Amino acid sequence: MNKSEILEKIRAAKRSHVTWVKRARSLIDGVPVDKEKVPVMPTDCIFGQWYYGDGRHLAKLPSFQAIEDPHNHLHETYAKIFKRLFGDNRPSFFARVLGLKYKPHKSDLDEANELFKELQAWSDIIVGRLEKLEEQIKSLAER
Repeated sequence: MNKSEILEKIRAAKRSHVTWVKRARSLIDGVPVDKEKVPVMPTDCIFGQWYYGDGRHLAKLPSFQAIEDPHNHLHETYAKIFKRLFGDNRPSFFARVLGLKYKPHKSDLDEANELFKELQAWSDIIVGRLEKLEEQIKSLAER
């Protein structure tokens, strides 16, 4: 794989990450989103599939290694949001997707919105580190 192909894969992973964050925001805003579109586990999102799949070719680069921890924290934060909105005695996610009306309590939405600020901060870190990874790849010899 050449340098331009690697850079394109990194950029595609970054785009998928940004889209994932937007879907998480939509979920809080009450927009029905397929569960598969906003997975809880770090290895299940499209970005995670790249990071733990093809991306492993870059595993020796410090800028690549620096992404894993914030990515895990991002998903931990999202799991808290998901649980706050859909856990306990609330209707199932699938019931909501099927159109059964459920309006979270204001306190749940307030907490989810606060948690989203944390999620967004982790996302900003990930995007910044992906940009550093891109710069590091650009500086490498073509191989």
